[in-house]
Amino acid sequence: MLTTGFIEYVEEVTWLSPIVIIPKNGKLKICIDFKKLNATTKKDSYPLPLINEVLNTIGGHEAYSFLDGCSRYHQIFIPPKDRYKITFVTDWGAFIWKVTSFGVKNGPQTYQKVMTKTFKEYMENFMKIFLDDFTVYSEMESHL
Repeated sequence: MLTTGFIEYVEEVTWLSPIVIIPKNGKLKICIDFKKLNATTKKDSYPLPLINEVLNTIGGHEAYSFLDGCSRYHQIFIPPKDRYKITFVTDWGAFIWKVTSFGVKNGPQTYQKVMTKTFKEYMENFMKIFLDDFTVYSEMESHL
C-alpha cells in the first residue's frame, strides 16, 4: 500500500480506526473497522443503480461485455484536509489513506457519482455502470 501510494506514514494521530491484518491467498489483507467514522459521517443520498434496471437495459441486445473495475475505491483520492479521519495503526506505525478505502460510508456513492460523470456521454447509448461493473452492450457488428 505504501509502494502504490495508497497510504502514507503519519507522525501525529487525531482519529483512529482499529485494524486486523489477515493472510488471504498468500497475501496480507487489511480489514479496518470504520464503524465509529461511519457513524459520524453524513449520508450521501446519491442513488445507486438497481441491478434489474441494468439487466433490463442490456437484455435483448446481441452482445454485451462485462468489465470489472477492481480496486475501484483506490482510484478516488481523499482531499488532504480529510485524510486524518481515515487513520490506522500497525506494528510499523500510523498511516492515513490517501485514497478511498473499502468500507468507508459513501464510498459506493462517491465512486458511482464519479463513474457516471466520467462516462455520461456513453450511458444509455451503449453502457451501464453498476458500482465497479461496467457493461457495454450493442448489436454484434458494432460490438466487435
